Amino acid sequence: MKPKICCSIGNLKEFSFEDYNFEGYEFNAGASGFKSNIIILMKLKEVFKGKDLSLHSQLSRIFSCREKGFPEFAEAEINILKSEINISKILGVKQINFHMKETDFTKEEIDNFNKIIDFAEQKGIKMVYENHVCSEGAILRVLENFPRVNFCLDLGHLNVAIHKGKFKMDTNGFLEKVKPKLVHIHAHNNYGEKDEHNSLDNGNFDWRSVLEKLKLGNLRKIIIENRTRKEVDESKKLIEEYYK
Repeated sequence: MKPKICCSIGNLKEFSFEDYNFEGYEFNAGASGFKSNIIILMKLKEVFKGKDLSLHSQLSRIFSCREKGFPEFAEAEINILKSEINISKILGVKQINFHMKETDFTKEEIDNFNKIIDFAEQKGIKMVYENHVCSEGAILRVLENFPRVNFCLDLGHLNVAIHKGKFKMDTNGFLEKVKPKLVHIHAHNNYGEKDEHNSLDNGNFDWRSVLEKLKLGNLRKIIIENRTRKEVDESKKLIEEYYK
C-alpha cells in the first residue's frame, strides 16, 4: 500500500491548504501558533476537521532529565505528555511522535511510560517513537521495552548518526528488524555533519533505497520535514515520482 504523503507544520501562522496541499499533517507542539489555549485549539479543530493528523511532542528526550541532573523533571514530562494526549484528542490527532533517552530504562520509567501508553490508547491515540541522532541499540531498546509503541524513522537523524559513527548496524539489517513497527518516516536529508532538514535530494542519504526496503511493510505516512515551502515542494515531487 502506498503511504500517505504528509507535511510537518512548523509555523501555523504562515500555513494555508493552498500552499501546503497534502494527504495529512503533523503539528509540532512547540511550533509558532500552536498553543495550549482552548480557543486556539477549537479553531484548529475546525480548520483541520477531517484531516489525517499527528502531533510531534515538544519534549526532547523523555527520561533523560535524571542523567542531566534534574530527576524531578520526570514528573513534569509525564504531565506534559498527558496534556499533549488530551490536546490530541480535542484536535482529532491519531498519533503522537516522541523522542526518548538513549540509556537503559529503570523499572519506574517503564511503569510510568506504560501508563502513558494506556492513557493514550483510551483516547484512541497511538504513541510512535522517533529516533534522534543515536545508536541502533538505543532505538531497539525502546521498541523492546515498549512493544505497544510504533516507530517513526527520521532519515536525517539516521544519516547523521551513521556519519558520526554512532550507528554501527547495517542499514538493511536494521530496517528488517524495525519494519514490523515502522509506520511513519520523517523525510529530509543532509550531508552527515548536522541535522539540516534539506529537501530529499539535497544530501547524501539514499532515501530511495529505504523506501524500496519498506515496500510491503506497515509504512503508512511519509511526513516531509523541510523548513521552506520550496524545499517541501521539491521533496513532495520526488516522493510522488518515486511512487509512480
